[in-house]
Amino acid sequence: MLEHKIDKNKFVDFCNGDVKGEDTETLNHFDEHTRYQFTRMLYAYGTGITGQNPFANDEEVEITADIDSATHTSFYVNGQKAFTAITGMSYLPSEIQTFGTIQQPFKTRGYKLYDPGTNSITIGVGSRFNLGNGYSMTVQEVFVWGEGYGNGSKADDERCNMIIGGLNTLIHFADQQYFSSMTDPYTDYILDFLASQGVDTSREFVINGTHCELVNGKISEVGNDYVVPSSIQQKAVKRYKESMSQLLNSGTWYRWS
Repeated sequence: MLEHKIDKNKFVDFCNGDVKGEDTETLNHFDEHTRYQFTRMLYAYGTGITGQNPFANDEEVEITADIDSATHTSFYVNGQKAFTAITGMSYLPSEIQTFGTIQQPFKTRGYKLYDPGTNSITIGVGSRFNLGNGYSMTVQEVFVWGEGYGNGSKADDERCNMIIGGLNTLIHFADQQYFSSMTDPYTDYILDFLASQGVDTSREFVINGTHCELVNGKISEVGNDYVVPSSIQQKAVKRYKESMSQLLNSGTWYRWS
């Protein structure tokens, strides 16, 4: 009797754990990471985390993936995009200190008037603003200082406090020192203040060189999928690319878990 040997798909074997990435050059060692993301997706669907399970009917399902960049992989189920997996980065202690310390000196100094051509403004140490009704604020080395408390009502004092707090977080965020979420409690006050300076926040705007936008009513850095400021994140991505390149060139790989 002639035995027919089935030539299994190597990537299927790889996903099932029958072979390791280094066992076959055709996988180019990069699929270890893809498999990890792939199996996490199956877990998410299978446990109902996503609220849907395309595998529930025991029908054949086509799953594909596109590598969008070194850190982003998009997965599709039956041709429809399911989600984008974003690879976490590792940051140096010195980088964590840069964005992880609440009290730190502002980077930007001085003030540049609003430029309508670029929808940008520069606000830094030494900038001073008159808030009206006897209230004012000055950007000092580490924090924004307010003056005029008691000139108005309690509500006026509270409004001054919120504007000052908002400007403090906005400058630190724009100086790549804070997460964007730090501005969330002050969003309305920040937007009012920026409008008073001429900034159009209905479209992309630039504060201290950082490109910003409103996403679901919150201030965010344009194109930044990470919580970490982009100037730090880009350095981490560069190191990640270099390490992946070295691993590929050396023909070695390690297991992501």
